[in-house]
Amino acid sequence: MTQIKQTIIFVAILGIVFMGIAYAISVNMEIGIWSINSNYISNNFLFTCFSGAFASILVLLATEIFRFRQNRNNFEQFLFSQLAYLYGQLQIAHNNITKLLNKPEPIPSNLLNLLAYTINQITPSLRSLDYNKFISTNKTRIIYGIVNRLVSSEISQMDELSRECIYLPMAIATDKMDILNHGNPNPSITSLSPNTQKVLKVLLQEISMMESRISFDITELNAVCANRFHWNDLENAIINIPDTESSLEAFYSKHQL
Repeated sequence: MTQIKQTIIFVAILGIVFMGIAYAISVNMEIGIWSINSNYISNNFLFTCFSGAFASILVLLATEIFRFRQNRNNFEQFLFSQLAYLYGQLQIAHNNITKLLNKPEPIPSNLLNLLAYTINQITPSLRSLDYNKFISTNKTRIIYGIVNRLVSSEISQMDELSRECIYLPMAIATDKMDILNHGNPNPSITSLSPNTQKVLKVLLQEISMMESRISFDITELNAVCANRFHWNDLENAIINIPDTESSLEAFYSKHQL
């Protein structure tokens, strides 16, 4: 958007220059300050050239302004889709951890791999966000504030959460080693295992905090865009996604094995 804004400013300045020259030539033609009438050039010829150039610049300026508006709308759609997808993955991770803490079951070491992968895929695109206010309005100020929060603090917090996901398999491995060292050859790690439980609780807290921040950003964006994204309906659909049975037994039952 910055490049298009610079193009609009340049074209507008060029248009003003050509309009001024065409106006000066037209005045000169009326009052005859400087008579340019040779076999090769005349006032009429210069006026036609500069006035035609000015008209062409007006068309180009209108095209660039329209392109700027399109890019602004595309930017808003992209920002919403990225944040909404991340919110959905945070909600899934939140539900999975809560379920495991409430009902101790064997915990897979890759429980948060998808969340970490999603964050690592989204943060580079969020860092490269290019939002530029052409005219300062309430809408542009709010969106600029959202982008500024993301770049200044929230993206780094997302990266930190992604890095912290690695501590879950580390905690599971540590608990397994402790059980093996006590003579149990078949360790089963659940949320009751001490290291795993601590890590799950910390990660649940971090995920909840990130959910709250992302939800606030999306709510602001949706409100300033006149509910274009219907966030309330989408958020309810995300929150109310039913739990699916992902055990091996459920897989066998589904395919009648």
